[in-house]
Amino acid sequence: MRKYIIGLIVILAGIVPFNLACKKDIVLEPLPTLEGIYDGTYRVITGYNTPSAETTWSSVEMRFSDQVYFFKSDNVPDAFCEPYGDYVLSANNIELTETNKNCTQIARERDNPRGKFSIRRPVDSVIMLQQVVDTLKQFLLKKI
Repeated sequence: MRKYIIGLIVILAGIVPFNLACKKDIVLEPLPTLEGIYDGTYRVITGYNTPSAETTWSSVEMRFSDQVYFFKSDNVPDAFCEPYGDYVLSANNIELTETNKNCTQIARERDNPRGKFSIRRPVDSVIMLQQVVDTLKQFLLKKI
């Protein structure tokens, strides 16, 4: 009987610390939100990494609410459409889905920021990149 009690104590002594250690490892911090207003630049390089590359850029204002974004081109009239729509944020990516293109006739709809972008978030900034074939789209934004 004494062997069983000692065996039970040994088993419990191993389970209790293991159980306590695992609880600390499971806690995940929520992702920080993007909500707010950001100023910066948006540029589109077509023919990226080719001798005939063309760059279109503009100062922009991006507004992120709970799950909706608004894109406004500031200083280059008609350089880009001014779409808005939904976004989904994950740890290393953001996916932008347009619900309204709001285009002029001069702007090229294909240059709109849509689809999946890689995202980095140093301090109060946002860097978003997307490369599709030979087109690079880049946001450099700072929260205001």
